This record gives sequence, C-alpha cells and structure tokens, in this order.
Amino acid sequence: MTSEKERVDAEPQSVHIPIFESKLIKVIRIEPADDDRLIALVAQAEKEAAFSKKDPPSESSIIRQAIRLGFDELERRNAQKR
Repeated sequence: MTSEKERVDAEPQSVHIPIFESKLIKVIRIEPADDDRLIALVAQAEKEAAFSKKDPPSESSIIRQAIRLGFDELERRNAQKR
C-alpha cells in the first residue's frame, strides 16, 4: 500500500511560466557570452533602480530593448547599402 506522500510525488508536475507583456513568443539561441552581457545589464539596471528608488526593468524588457537597438542598427546598415 502506498502512502499519500508517495502518491503526490508520483503525479505529473507542471511548470508555469509567467508571460507578462508578450504578444508573440519566439525561442532564440543566446550565446553564453551574450547571456553574460545580459546578466550584467540586468544587474546594472537593478543597481540604478535601487539608487533612484524606481522599479527595475525586467530581464524581458532589457532583451526587447537590445533587440530593438539591434534592429535599428541592422536597418540603418541596410539603408546605407541601397
């Protein structure tokens, strides 16, 4: 006979991932060096927010900002080629 604890442990577990501001989710590969840069940017933003007593930006918002800045540069370079 199994105990209640054993039955609970045997049940499937689900993972909930919060999605706050997303309209579309895409999975991308981030190189370890870029992940280190991202972690440093998040840490810097948290320090600045603590100093100014504001809420720190989320990691997601920092990633979106980096992508937007990258898009801007890529579009600028493509426009120069024309």
